[in-house]
Amino acid sequence: MTKIIAILCLFGSMALYAQTPISAADTKKLGYKKVVRFLKRLDLRYFCDIQPSVNDDSDLSAFYFHNSVYTVNASVERVWKTCLFASPENLWKGKTLGLSCIYSKNSDKIFYRSHSHFDTLELNQVYFINIRIMPLFSIASALIVTKIDYDEKLIEFTYIEGNKSNGRQTVRLIANSDNETGIIHDTYYKSSSKFRDKRLYPLIHKKVINDLHKNIDKYSQKIKNEPTIIKN
Repeated sequence: MTKIIAILCLFGSMALYAQTPISAADTKKLGYKKVVRFLKRLDLRYFCDIQPSVNDDSDLSAFYFHNSVYTVNASVERVWKTCLFASPENLWKGKTLGLSCIYSKNSDKIFYRSHSHFDTLELNQVYFINIRIMPLFSIASALIVTKIDYDEKLIEFTYIEGNKSNGRQTVRLIANSDNETGIIHDTYYKSSSKFRDKRLYPLIHKKVINDLHKNIDKYSQKIKNEPTIIKN
């Protein structure tokens, strides 16, 4: 019995040791000062402690709502594979946004934007994004992948606890025709500031997702050897 307890304690200590502390993030590779400050403000010890700000049981009736619709001249399967397999650095890049890093809760690893290879979008990945408001002013934001529905072709990103805004975003693909895809981007959001939610967020958010969907369109045209989708 003593040996069993000792073994359990050993594995417990190994699991604790394996947790990646937020302080271990390479500030140079993060690339953005606002993301570095954002991580410090989270006041968490480990990356694995990051949690979504809302869940399926949350009442979003008091949240603000934003809807945008986009059209891509490519098949829904091609656009879906672009969302899953295209380089996150390329998709989350534009005049208003840039990818800093991605933390995977599944592997407890940090993937910086300098990583040359990234397998696929998956559940429990946390995206740390730098959002440029003006040339000399930006903010940091973080979203965790909380749902991937392969049948409905839907991806859900939820703002993490500690983000300026709480809520979630969903990206849903619809086949308009064999070579045209509609993308519905819905967002529920709420912060501690009504002025921010009513006046600032809609304008900034629209610019950010416009950049994102321009890239989805762009790389949907470029994707060649389309990988086979394996449902998790």
